[in-house]
Order: sequence, then C-alpha cells, then structure tokens
Amino acid sequence: MRISWQAIQQEALDCLRALVRLDTTNPPGNERIAADYLADALGAHGIEPVIREGAPTRANLVARHTGADSSAGALLLSSHTDVVPVERSGWTREPFSGEIAQGCVWGRGSIDMKSKCAMDLVMMTAMKRAGAKPNRDVILAAVADEEAGSDFGAKFLVERHPELVRAGYVLNEVGGFTVHLGNRRFYPIQVAEKGFVTIKMKVTAMPGHGSMPRPDTAISRISELITRIVKTPMRKNVSPLMRRTLEEMGVPIESPGPLFAPMLANTVSPTILRAGYKDNVIPGEATIVLDGRTLPGEDPESFMAELRQIVGPEPTFELLKTAPPAEASPDTPLFELIKQTVEAADPGARAIAWMIPGATDNKFYSKLGAVCYGFSPVKLDPHMPFGALYHGNDERLPVEGFYWGLKVYAEVVLKFLGIRFDEVFA
Repeated sequence: MRISWQAIQQEALDCLRALVRLDTTNPPGNERIAADYLADALGAHGIEPVIREGAPTRANLVARHTGADSSAGALLLSSHTDVVPVERSGWTREPFSGEIAQGCVWGRGSIDMKSKCAMDLVMMTAMKRAGAKPNRDVILAAVADEEAGSDFGAKFLVERHPELVRAGYVLNEVGGFTVHLGNRRFYPIQVAEKGFVTIKMKVTAMPGHGSMPRPDTAISRISELITRIVKTPMRKNVSPLMRRTLEEMGVPIESPGPLFAPMLANTVSPTILRAGYKDNVIPGEATIVLDGRTLPGEDPESFMAELRQIVGPEPTFELLKTAPPAEASPDTPLFELIKQTVEAADPGARAIAWMIPGATDNKFYSKLGAVCYGFSPVKLDPHMPFGALYHGNDERLPVEGFYWGLKVYAEVVLKFLGIRFDEVFA
C-alpha cells in the first residue's frame, strides 16, 4: 500500500509539534515521555520497540525493521529526545508550544533535534505500512541525555546494550542544512566532530576580611587567567578533511574567517565561574569550568598540555568528563548518495564533507565500527539565523524547509536500502 506524500508531510509535522510540546529539558531530562509517545506511534503500525533506561525516566527507545540480509551492516537512524534548558525571558513565544507562526515551527527542540526524530519515525512506519523490504536491517534509536554527555543515552546503549545499536552506517544530527556564502549555496554533511574535555580549573590564595582589600586574591588570579584563555588562541591545525573542505568551498586556508576557526584548532571556553560564600569574606579559592573541544587526533592529555602552556603552572586541573573526537571517511557509497541527492534537490548547490565543532552521539556509535554521518536536511533562506538558534532563544524551523529536507532524507534512506521511492509514497 503506497502512502500519500502530502499525508506523510503532515504526519511528520504533527509528530514534530507533538514532540516539542513534551518538556524533556536536560537536566533533569525526563525522556521517558518522548519514548512512550514514540512507542505508541510505532506500536500502532505493528512495530514493537525496546525501551532501556540508563537511569529512572532516562529512557532510550530502539526499534528494528528486519531486512532481507541481516548479516549486512544495518542502517541506524538516530536522534536524541532531550533538549537544553530555556531562558523564558528571552523567548517571544512559548518554548514548548510547537506553535506555527511566520512559516516556522517554534519551540525548544524544533532544530535540535526533534525534527530528525520525527523524520525517522515516519520513515520507519511508512516502510512498514507499505510492506517495503529493505536490503538490510533498519534501526531507529531515539536516545536520552545527548545534551549532557550521553551517559544515560547512546554511551549507555553502546556500552551496555551494543546488540541494539550495532550498525554499519549511522545517520544522525547536524548536517544537510543550507549555508549561504555570497551567492553560493553549500550543504555541509557532517563526517567528523570534535571531542570534548571538560575541566575544572582552580586557583587558591590567602582568604581575608572584605574590609581589607588587596590586589592578590583567588578572584583576581582567576580573572587574569580567564582573560589569558579567551585572548590566546590555541595552535592552528588544519586536518586533511578541513583542507579538502576549504578548497571545495574556495575559502583561503590562511584566513578562513570566524565560521571555520573552531574546526582548525582545539578550543576552550570558560562556562561556569564560582568563588566566595559570604559578602564580607575574600575567598581563598576560585574555580572555573572550561569547555574544551579537541580535534581528531587529539586526546585529553595533549589538550591539557596545550592549555597549561596558556595558563602556566599555578592552577590545578580536574578532569570532569571527556569523550573522543570522531571522523568517518566521505569516500563511501552512502556519502556519495547523499551528495548526489542533495545537489539534485537544490540545483547549483554543493554538498561538502564537514567537521562540526560540537559533539554528537556519533562518537559513541563509531566505537562499534559504524560509519557515522550527520544528516538532518533542511533548506534555509539566507536570512534564517540557523546556527544561532541551536541552544538559543526563539528556536524555530521553517516548515517548507522541513518538508524539503524530509523528501531528501526519504530519498536517501530508501535508495540506500534498495527501495524505490514510489514503492512507498504516492
């Protein structure tokens, strides 16, 4: 039975809006409500998912559509259902409404990344309803805790339940969106991502009474170090992938501009500052949490050695959490299929291999041997501040761009699985 494409568009949009209305803010990250919603939707079409919790309410949903050759590497369609907190005072619309206004779906998670979750859901149910038999297994994973390091999400599944998510290829978030450079259009497809190294840096000094000011305190010392960190760039390191990307885009490697700078060096950003406990006491210690991001080929030790060169010998480092960078080859049949499909859908544009400065769950899936790409396509006009809306106020996704992306995504997924588009959709 073929399914109306217009009906699938509406179904995907309704699913996205329903997911946005579920407050899965992390922390605390009650992803169970999203897993239950998805389980009901899958179950209505005869797909029985598995739910595994990394901790109470931290639910991960996995569903499998068995293909003709289960020995072939499965295709894993992955998304995360948790979202970052909102600062409501900065929003012009209710952040958990899923409201449609000005041609967009508004709400936390509309971009990051419940839109991809909605795409994955309708693709799984459509194949099931149409009776389409893929050439390999297809796995849907909607996981918890990505926004806080994935301890209860993909990392938990990879380490504790690898049989559920082991795959040959993974399609995950952050890739396939329009980047406008002058009058040219590019679609970056994520093949690499930086790792993270989260450090607590501490300095100490003699405490004292607030009525007796002095220039040398823990606060003054850490303030100087923070200034040094934010004003001292880490060493430039152009990987073969980024050299290829910049050349394809016609961007000079010597002066690539701020858009590309985070992909050409390790980076560090101060994020949480703590000092003092009473208004009339000069504190004896001050700490800053540093969000470090590492290029492929780097590790926590090499990152901390580079950071030590910036801040000197005084502060102590405490490693809070870390995850490695990841990189996959763009020279695969799946990447070539993505490239051809995107460029056919937007004539004149180019799809390019890309490294993202942030982190996704691909770094964990890759540990099981999967080739992992970020591909959640959406077409954007030049005025859409897409990048700034990740974790930002007034997060929103253009409806027509979402529909365009859904079509491209469906074409890629089905063709890779050996299924004709017109076998499933009318």
